[in-house]
Amino acid sequence: MRGGAARSRSWFDVLIDALAIVAGALIVLLTALVVVDVAARSLRVFTLPWSLEATEYMLYAVTFLGAPWVLRERGHIAIELVVERLPARGRAFAGRLAECAGAAVCAVLFYYACRVLWQSYASGIMVQKSFTFPEWVAYAGIPPVMLVLFGIYLRWILGKRAP
Repeated sequence: MRGGAARSRSWFDVLIDALAIVAGALIVLLTALVVVDVAARSLRVFTLPWSLEATEYMLYAVTFLGAPWVLRERGHIAIELVVERLPARGRAFAGRLAECAGAAVCAVLFYYACRVLWQSYASGIMVQKSFTFPEWVAYAGIPPVMLVLFGIYLRWILGKRAP
């Protein structure tokens, strides 16, 4: 809220913020888990043999859960060496082209993520490490996140910005 006036936010922005909050909570949990594991091993109190695998899955989840928020906030690294030297219309065109390319990439990734998810589900393969679970569970979050990323690009292409 700026200037004391309440803004109505779309469900889409609320979803993106919720994903970012979950990603942030996972980072806190991941950090605490590593600290506890290292301290416990150093003090020879106990070990958490599953902690490495758990942190791997948390890092994976943080990457996908945080990506929509970073994209919406335009927080990704951008190298504008050429684009900044273009005239205003050229910069606008390059931006629109980048948005269309981003949407296309997200659409393709969505398609292939769905295929991989379905193939993994149909095969019934189980991951058997410290944790045992169906392999498809590890892939289940990718298609929805690709749809959210596609939605952000689509919103930009249609000229709508986040509130």
